[in-house]
Amino acid sequence: MKILPSSIAIVLMMVATHVAAQGLKIGYVNGVRLERESALIAPEIEQMKKEFASREQQLQELQKQGLDLQGELEKEALTMTPADQQAKQQRLAALAQQFEQLKRSVAEELEVRRNEARMRFLAETGAIIKAIAEAENYDLILEQAVYSSSELDITDQVLNELAKRAASASDR
Repeated sequence: MKILPSSIAIVLMMVATHVAAQGLKIGYVNGVRLERESALIAPEIEQMKKEFASREQQLQELQKQGLDLQGELEKEALTMTPADQQAKQQRLAALAQQFEQLKRSVAEELEVRRNEARMRFLAETGAIIKAIAEAENYDLILEQAVYSSSELDITDQVLNELAKRAASASDR
């Protein structure tokens, strides 16, 4: 039984020796920095803001109508007939329901669009990282690390390539 752990240890030492002898080339990419500084993300955000502006305006208008109606109800509650009061309360409930439905719809659609944009971004950066790895003969590129020296960091190269692609996309 003691032979198995010893065998595994020997194999691991042989692999480590082989890798050290070949000179493993490792790179690191800071994914958070890519998302924060990428030239591809800003146009996407602006497009989404434009696309959702009218629906955000609708939400604001519904909210204002609801607040106005609620203020009316509170101000005139003592002088209103019960039938008028009930009608306004029903109208207020309908406005609140309409507001919540629209708010939920906008939030869901925005989340879907953000996820789609993120997936496109990840695919684009993945292709760029792979191209850099192949062109410069990297054996391994990491995206998450507890520590990385600046010599291993290829984030600037990826950002430069993203900027080139964003510029060519905006020229179209």
